[in-house]
Amino acid sequence: MAENIEMPQEVASDPVQAAIWEQLTARRTFAQEDAPTLALLCYWHAVANQAREAMALEGNEIEILDATAYKPIRGKGGKRLKMMRKNPALTVLKEASTEIRALSDQLGLSKSARNVTVQQARPASAHGKLLTLMFDDREARAKAAGA
Repeated sequence: MAENIEMPQEVASDPVQAAIWEQLTARRTFAQEDAPTLALLCYWHAVANQAREAMALEGNEIEILDATAYKPIRGKGGKRLKMMRKNPALTVLKEASTEIRALSDQLGLSKSARNVTVQQARPASAHGKLLTLMFDDREARAKAAGA
């Protein structure tokens, strides 16, 4: 049974995480066992936000397109070279995005996660059951034959 869950202290102590928690729990009802996963989701959103802010701050000193994702390489004496290197915050943002996606799927927040849940809950047709039995039988025969 779904229920309202209380915001953990570590989430409440960070304004970014608390805002994300409020936004997510306002739209959906979660079970108490979802609290740790939801707290991690809020954490990774805060990490992503910090990475974006770090890139924006550094981007202000660079005058090229997409300056926030790449930084200039400086040579001797601090002279700017034409080559660029990836901003370290971009790697952090990519990792946070991966974690956000996985946790959102785990909580059923993404569209693809909801589709999988609906498909699994849908009963198989008579033909689907027959095909499953047929392929399971073929697999068992192949294993028995040493294939």
